[in-house]
Order: sequence, then C-alpha cells, then structure tokens
Amino acid sequence: MSLETTQRRFSVMGENTFIIANKLMQNQRLCRLLKYPSKDPFKEIDPIAGKSQPDVDGSDLINRQILIVPKVFDDSTEKMSYVISVFNDFSISVLNPDFKIATVRFDIACPYDEWLLNERSLRPYLIMEEIDKMFNQTKLKGIGNLQFHRADNLTLSPWLGGYSM
Repeated sequence: MSLETTQRRFSVMGENTFIIANKLMQNQRLCRLLKYPSKDPFKEIDPIAGKSQPDVDGSDLINRQILIVPKVFDDSTEKMSYVISVFNDFSISVLNPDFKIATVRFDIACPYDEWLLNERSLRPYLIMEEIDKMFNQTKLKGIGNLQFHRADNLTLSPWLGGYSM
C-alpha cells in the first residue's frame, strides 16, 4: 500500500523541508548575507580585508548557517548569521478534518554587530526580503500557496538576534 503525497501525511513536510533548503542554498544574495560578515557582502572585494569574496556554494552552508533542524550550529566559536526553516503549529482544518494546516517558520538570527550594512538596510531585513521573494505566494508540494503571516522579534542572546517570520 503506497501513501499518497498530500498534506494528510506528515511525510510531505519532510519533503518540503528539503525543497525549502534547496531553494535557500541556491539564492546567492541570501548566501552572501549569511556567509560574509562585512558591511558590503555583495561586493566582490571586501574593502576591509582587501581580499576576494567569491560567490558562495550554498551547499557549504547547509547544516551550518542554513538549518532545517531547529538547533544552531555550535561546533565553532566564530560568529555567524543563520536561517532556520521549520514547520510548526500543526492543526486539523475545521472544514475538512482530512486536511492538516501547518505554518512554515523562518528564524533569522545575526550577530548584532553585523546588522548594519552599506545597503541602507539591516542584514536581517535583507535576509527576510530574500525569503519573502522566494516563498511568499509560492506553492509547495501538498500544501498549496504559502502566505506571509507575520514576523516577530527574536532575541537569542545579548550578541545574537533577529526575527521569526
């Protein structure tokens, strides 16, 4: 007996988690915002260090700065920015009990001393913009169209914070 891929099955959430991670790691602007702590992560040359900032291989950020398990990478003492993608708030639809409703949550966390950028914006806002452009009103397998609901402040420590959207 094979199980159909619908929202009635929790396994579709796992499949969608990997689809989301794949999309995140392919977004070069997002990867640069996560990888390069400089005030201008989009420049090819870091003006402070004077060295090259090549394009980022997003697969190197998986399980390090792009996370699908809600646990921050802790095998390093270096400061890092993170995007954590998780499904939560599961419930049953009142109109159709065979239909599960879920929320896709993105937690964006950056060291506070890396928030300011030369872009006239803040690093967490630019990360949120990239996520919004990639996922708002897009369709995921067995779920339908995603819709932005809200973003809330996220304080993880005196050194690290951002937003949960």
